Amino acid sequence: MEIRFTVPAVPVAQPRMRASAVERGGHTHVHMHTPTSIKQADGSRKPHPIVAFKGTCRIAFEATYKGPPFRGPLRCDLTFVMPRPKSMIWKTKPMPRVYHTGKLDRDNLDKAVLDALTGHAWVDDGQVCSGFILKVIASGDEQPRVLIRIMELE
Repeated sequence: MEIRFTVPAVPVAQPRMRASAVERGGHTHVHMHTPTSIKQADGSRKPHPIVAFKGTCRIAFEATYKGPPFRGPLRCDLTFVMPRPKSMIWKTKPMPRVYHTGKLDRDNLDKAVLDALTGHAWVDDGQVCSGFILKVIASGDEQPRVLIRIMELE
């Protein structure tokens, strides 16, 4: 079985894990977590963009596939179409897709999608044992998005 769908959103990388220490009963306990909010200059907090990106991934998947999560080994191919920077927009020259070689790291982009689809496309993201990852900058008339293909392996 093969599923293909598009996530209509600017790709967002999984943020680094953060550690915090808590004293309990004379012992220091370290707690690891993924940030879900960002502190603003005025002290307030706003949701981290990863929260909306993961939600969009799940909505796009659920619009394509209605069955239970897959249980066996899987392949997941991902194409991340990044926004075209203003410095690469021209009026008269062609603007084809080009490879994206800057920040965001492809492994953190991959991690964000695999984490978002855990419990929806697969039971555990450890089931994804194969896959192709490509980062490109959008052509002149393209919107940022993520193209996803999931295949069951035998």
